[in-house]
Amino acid sequence: MASFEQFLPMLLKFEGGYVMNPDDPGGETNKGITLRTFTSCARSLLGLEPTSANLRALTDAQVGIIYRAQYWNAILGDEIASQELANIVCDFYVNAGEHATLLLQTVINEVGRAGGIAVETDGSIGPATLKALQALDPAAVYRAYRSARIAYYQQLGQKYPMFLAGWLKRVESFPDILPALEAAAADILSLA
Repeated sequence: MASFEQFLPMLLKFEGGYVMNPDDPGGETNKGITLRTFTSCARSLLGLEPTSANLRALTDAQVGIIYRAQYWNAILGDEIASQELANIVCDFYVNAGEHATLLLQTVINEVGRAGGIAVETDGSIGPATLKALQALDPAAVYRAYRSARIAYYQQLGQKYPMFLAGWLKRVESFPDILPALEAAAADILSLA
C-alpha cells in the first residue's frame, strides 16, 4: 500500500516557500497551504491561530500534518496499492482539489470500460472507487491519469497562461512509463 511518508518529500519539492501572487486564485500560500485551508484547520490540527504570520512560519512537520489530514486522507492514500498512483493523484488533489478525484473516477471508467468496471463520478473516493481501482491495471490507470492531468492543465492554461509551464513541468516530473509498475501489473494480471 502507498505511504504518506514516501509522498511528502516529493510534494515538498514542488511546494516551496511563501507566495502571495495576485494572479493566483489560491491567494496567500506557504508550502502549498493556502490561507483559506490554513484557516479551516490551524486550530484543530496544529493548535495555532489562523493568521498570516503563523501561515508564513509553518514548518515542514506542521505542513505534513495538514497534507495528511486534508489531502492524503481525502483520497484514501493509505488504501491505494500503487505508491506512484497515490503520489500523482494526491499531488493533483493538492493542486486542484476535487478535480483530481473526479479525474480519477473518469479515468477508472475509461480504463475499466472494456471489463465492465465503472464508478459514480462524484468526486468522493470511497469503497466503490477503491474496489474498481484495485481491479484495474495500475500502470494503465497511471498512464491515463497522467495524460488526462496534462489535458486538464492545457485547458486551464487558456485562462491562466502564466501558470501553464509550471503546471506541465510538475506533471512531467512524474515518469511517463513506470517499469516497476508495469512489471507488477503484468504479475498481477497473470494471476487473474
